[in-house]
Amino acid sequence: MISRRSLGNLVRKGVVVIGLGTHAICLWAFNQPPLNMSATTFLDGGAPQGVYYLNYSIFVDGNEPLDKDGNVIPGGARVNALTNMHQLYYHSPLSLLGGDAGFMVALPVVGLSAKGSLGPNPLVADTAGVGDFVFGPALHWDGKTLFGQPVFYRAELTITLPTGRYSNDGKLDVGSNLTTYDPYASVVWFFRPKWETSWRFFYTAHSTNHDYGEGTLRPGQAFHLNYAVSREVIPKWRLGMAGYYLQQLTEDTINGVKQMDSKERVMSAGPGFVYLGQGLTAIFSYPIEFSVENRFKGSRATLQLIHKF
Repeated sequence: MISRRSLGNLVRKGVVVIGLGTHAICLWAFNQPPLNMSATTFLDGGAPQGVYYLNYSIFVDGNEPLDKDGNVIPGGARVNALTNMHQLYYHSPLSLLGGDAGFMVALPVVGLSAKGSLGPNPLVADTAGVGDFVFGPALHWDGKTLFGQPVFYRAELTITLPTGRYSNDGKLDVGSNLTTYDPYASVVWFFRPKWETSWRFFYTAHSTNHDYGEGTLRPGQAFHLNYAVSREVIPKWRLGMAGYYLQQLTEDTINGVKQMDSKERVMSAGPGFVYLGQGLTAIFSYPIEFSVENRFKGSRATLQLIHKF
């Protein structure tokens, strides 16, 4: 077992920081709303008790819409999203189920543009605004070992509320008009000196959008994960690789009817780095997507800044 004093030593040495995380803006896909897709990557655990401010700057470039077979849909459609997500996280001293209780709130500000068409359907957007509000309770389990090496766990029930602006006129907007439940379990394991690997496993379900054109839409349930591995190269600096995977498990429904071949899929991988500064941690990643079905293929650049009060 790792004591809290040992955990504090690891933090001071720049070994453990937090990726307390949130729902982050994904590439506006065909029906799945925004999800945390590689917004949280390296050193995703081991947060000492206290209050944190986290800022995420995320640029998504969706340059190819792909169908169920992974073929490009004609029409020259392209989507770009620039998001600045603001999050507050409290890791409390309250003990529950053998761990420490926590709570987070987050709110994104989104700029969104789109052009071209998906086959015969125009894709229109040139807008900005405040997106959907996100909150969630969490539990942390620190001071553990796996095969004799430090490991940290966290579980959270992340909920996104439909507070952002939404239009049913066929144009993309900054809100999804859905309540999304996205519980996750995360682990960060320091499996060798200077090395760590971080994983988040999500299961996603949505409410029904009752203002979808003249009908209703309910995106299918999905499993997705974020992964990362990094190594300290010089004091305060780590280099590594990060990415994500999403597989939609059930079909979308429109007006209560299942839409065949509507399941989305994407995988990604790319480089990243961590800087452990005095009072401020910076984490950057740039995964590129592949093996894409029923959504835009592209890339995303994420800069995460973490400050402990």
